[in-house]
Amino acid sequence: METEFFSIESEYGEVVFSRPKPEWQKYYPPLKTETVLLKKGYTAKEGGFRPLACDMILDRDTAIKTRDGRTFYADVFRPVQEGRYPVIMVWSPFGKTDSPNSYDVYDSRAFMNKAWSCGLDMFEGPEPDYWVKNGYIVANIDLPGSNNSEGLLYYYGKLMSRDAYDSVEWFAAQPWSNGKVTMVGNSWLAVSQWYCAGTQPPHLSCIAPWEGFSDHYWDKYMWGCIPTIEFHMALMRLMRYKEGYEMMPVMLEKHPWYDSYWKEEKRPRFEDITVPAYVVASWTSNVHPYGTFRGWRLMQSKEKWLRVHNTQEWTDQQRPIYREELKKFFDHYMKGIDNGWEKTPRVRVSLIDQTGVDEVNRPVGDFPVPGTEYRKLYLQEDLTLSPVKSAKEGKVSFATGENNDGLVDFRMLLDEDLDLCGYFQCHLYLSTDKGNDMDSFQYFTKEDSIGVPNYPIVLGVDFHGAESRLRISRRKVCNDALWDFQYNHDGEELIKPGEVVRIDTSTWPLGMKWRKGETLVFTVSAGSRRTSEFKTLDKPPTVNEKGSAHTVYIGGERASYVEVPVI
Repeated sequence: METEFFSIESEYGEVVFSRPKPEWQKYYPPLKTETVLLKKGYTAKEGGFRPLACDMILDRDTAIKTRDGRTFYADVFRPVQEGRYPVIMVWSPFGKTDSPNSYDVYDSRAFMNKAWSCGLDMFEGPEPDYWVKNGYIVANIDLPGSNNSEGLLYYYGKLMSRDAYDSVEWFAAQPWSNGKVTMVGNSWLAVSQWYCAGTQPPHLSCIAPWEGFSDHYWDKYMWGCIPTIEFHMALMRLMRYKEGYEMMPVMLEKHPWYDSYWKEEKRPRFEDITVPAYVVASWTSNVHPYGTFRGWRLMQSKEKWLRVHNTQEWTDQQRPIYREELKKFFDHYMKGIDNGWEKTPRVRVSLIDQTGVDEVNRPVGDFPVPGTEYRKLYLQEDLTLSPVKSAKEGKVSFATGENNDGLVDFRMLLDEDLDLCGYFQCHLYLSTDKGNDMDSFQYFTKEDSIGVPNYPIVLGVDFHGAESRLRISRRKVCNDALWDFQYNHDGEELIKPGEVVRIDTSTWPLGMKWRKGETLVFTVSAGSRRTSEFKTLDKPPTVNEKGSAHTVYIGGERASYVEVPVI
């Protein structure tokens, strides 16, 4: 059955939704409103999941009303002892029960051991029994429009923010609540926290976003000004909704430029986020680094912490050491416990070292790291990188290839150990011999002392290093930052075959150790080299003309160079 669409009018014009397929209903359990006692040792799911760590009360399918009358549902896990407890709100469309999006859909179960889970956690959310055992309430919510909850399922935006605000206030008012509410979780569950916190619910005490987008246009759908809808379509196949789901690929066609729909409807209000925040990021995610670091920088919270880990967001959240650290953060702000949390270093980074031992939790004061030396390395005709600019003009060309798999590598053998951490910048002079536009992709990786590429493995796939990308016709920069270039997104500047143009791009942040004798590799490619945990996820199509050649210019007045962040 082909997907059917319908639309409604909004202040931003027509909003298009996909209709749910009737057969989807059989995948999600029917409503069953009840209160049950779950005893310690109870096994919620067979097949290797662990038994519950404590007794819990479960208020299943608790009905909550939005201010405009829609009903949505939550599973609320509470301690059996009477009292008032802080509430951890888990806000997700993926399903609080038997989610079609689970770790099981990934190879090797995304390395998430079933024995880590009690079987009652939401995908990308916390373990309920751990928090109940430690004096918290966990509310797993099917947000309005998802699963059995009523309404249209919007892809974030103002309505979802308002619903999250109302949820915070509803939970704060319950007789078993101490009036303090927080949020936690990865990806969608992280981004939701920024939307909610930007509405400033009076009883939202703090947030803990574990990796997520900050601007859906810049970070996702038009990353590098290249339309990228494949990730959204993969997520869409893993969601269930009653009435309709906002079709972002169609909305991107209706709003191809960065207009009010993206600026006002789809962007969190970071300028209004003031609650304490514990933000977790990584270097190796295929989708989240730009947004997580930018969100942390933009939020106005005076009390905010950033930790950059060296693994993967799902497994990081499950590690006991960081679960205990999160508990310390929550205990401080949700229970008022004087436990010294405020002495935690405000920013900690990890430096990946595939040929040695990763350096973890290195305090650096701020991010980007204060005192960073942005070291210029010029591209050379002999395919090397050098701190010395060539006086002689030259160029290097490569064929784009049948599948945009053409590329050229520039290498620099290191004569010293280097800790590189932050945004890598690319300042390139480029041309194409065919067409009026081109797409260019840039990567920074390393090779060991015998030339073996060193890629960290993330969810079973190779991580190809920090990446930037850019559609040349949209190269006009709208900021002058030393890092994280952003673009006007308000029009095209097409080129002619053979016309040389300069581009300025920045990769997402990366923290990695390079050893003396290893090689820094800078790659310019005609297409994405990125692999993904979604095995069927297609790479974004490009505007490169078939059979074209790309040229990188070197030396003289058109000296292409990169800047690497040395700390």
